[in-house]
Amino acid sequence: MDNAYGSCVICAGTELVALPRFGSAHLVRCASCHLTFAGRRPSDVELAEHYRGYGSAWRDSEITRSRYRELLDSFEPFRKSNRILDMGCGAGYFLEEAAKRGWDAYGSEFGDLPLELSRDRGLTVVPAPLARDAFPPGHFDVVTSFEVVEHLRDPLSEAATLANLVRTGGLFYCTTPNFNALSRHLLGPRWEAIGYPEHLNYFTPRTITSWLRGFGFRQIELATTGLSPGQLLQHLPLGARRQAGAAGVGSSGVPDLDARVRAAAESKRVLQVGKAALNRSLTLLGAGDTLKARFVFEG
Repeated sequence: MDNAYGSCVICAGTELVALPRFGSAHLVRCASCHLTFAGRRPSDVELAEHYRGYGSAWRDSEITRSRYRELLDSFEPFRKSNRILDMGCGAGYFLEEAAKRGWDAYGSEFGDLPLELSRDRGLTVVPAPLARDAFPPGHFDVVTSFEVVEHLRDPLSEAATLANLVRTGGLFYCTTPNFNALSRHLLGPRWEAIGYPEHLNYFTPRTITSWLRGFGFRQIELATTGLSPGQLLQHLPLGARRQAGAAGVGSSGVPDLDARVRAAAESKRVLQVGKAALNRSLTLLGAGDTLKARFVFEG
């Protein structure tokens, strides 16, 4: 395999087991720590080509902004220096909400387009990946990373950078696709999170904790939430898809259907209660589509 990793990207274990079912994404599993990752390292050229224009259709919504505001509420106990960093900030929607709360908000992002979009709106955003000395040690109370760690070519280097960025007692919050998700078990290689060279690391509750533990981070909260009804419907047998379409359930694309379900759940109290109960069950089973984790840096 060209540009193959010779060892695990988070524990340096050398026994890597190929996963033929996911061969198109070059997936292997480390026999030592059980991380699943792409055993082929993409080149700079591959990544530049893949990410050219990436994010031009970033979605913004009031529901997403509301979730950001809830997160910022939960970050208040960590506010001391008043500095927050969003690694992989996209078009800067989270940074805008943080700035409204009075945070000194910084972001990093890969590629010219998001840098341009963010800076045009007056946000302080620097190119990714961040150099370890891009900011003084312990500069930030909170560092966030929304759907980013699955993209990293070098997770060990990123963890070392994180340990330099977050002050002692500060918070690292991240979200990433959960390789233990029910959807992944049902859909296998058709699961939408599977894709090379975009996604290179496939974390689970176990492996994301082991990745950061050696760098001084202690997990304080972990949840696995959400299912994509649009994606699951898309891969139903033909007869079931026809029945769903006749009922008007599967008549739109995956993002549109998921957005409709999300909006409905926000607007009706009974659906909000049902959604919360579903997410509690998914977290208990470790089976939700998205892994959400909080770590305190203890140095």
